[in-house]
Amino acid sequence: MQEPTTTRHLEANDLEPSQTVADRFHELADRWEHETWMLSNTDQAIAHPAHKAIVKLGDPVVPLILERMRTRRGRWFHALHAITKANPVNPADHGNVAAIQKAWLRWGRDHGRI
Repeated sequence: MQEPTTTRHLEANDLEPSQTVADRFHELADRWEHETWMLSNTDQAIAHPAHKAIVKLGDPVVPLILERMRTRRGRWFHALHAITKANPVNPADHGNVAAIQKAWLRWGRDHGRI
């Protein structure tokens, strides 16, 4: 596994002068997906510095996360919950990734986020 970059480089608020929140999100999301795709342990994946920095970006990235989930899938549920405090997933669907993604995308549509 490639070593994560320094924490300072991954700070959510550490935007370059010409960088938007969306640019920063995509940079962090690409890094997080690249460096954690092979992890089966979700706790390890969400402990990654890039994931933590994405959560720190807060509410403005919720539509970006939902769009990325819609187009690329991925384990974005923890970031969405951490940012929104919502939990639209039916308890019976726990562990069913497709159902969890569907529930979050429905939540996003219902709340005007996508």
